[in-house]
Amino acid sequence: MSETRMEQELDRIEVGGSSFLFAPPPQVAERLRRQPECRLLWAVLEDGMETYMKYAAATGRRGKRLFAEAERWIMEDDPTWLCSFVSICHIIGLEPDYLRMGLKRWRTRTSAPELPQAA
Repeated sequence: MSETRMEQELDRIEVGGSSFLFAPPPQVAERLRRQPECRLLWAVLEDGMETYMKYAAATGRRGKRLFAEAERWIMEDDPTWLCSFVSICHIIGLEPDYLRMGLKRWRTRTSAPELPQAA
């Protein structure tokens, strides 16, 4: 993803008083700079969060499936698998529950209000 696109992203997740999505917080950026394996894990995290956000309002079968897979990956607490959301967050220095809360708040804010059902 290009720097320009990163800067143009409108939807951000609040983390520790600063927002990020695609641009890591300074303490994480330093770890990514020093450890190439962390850059790979950052890319996995970024892709999972992008998929979650891109397909959150999907109406088609494929989009709903992709959202469900991303949501399941983000919400699952599996510290035994290297590429789990929890493991990646811990390795690169992010708090998984904080990111989850931010994603849930983002989804609540961006989802269309449901209309009441007719009786």
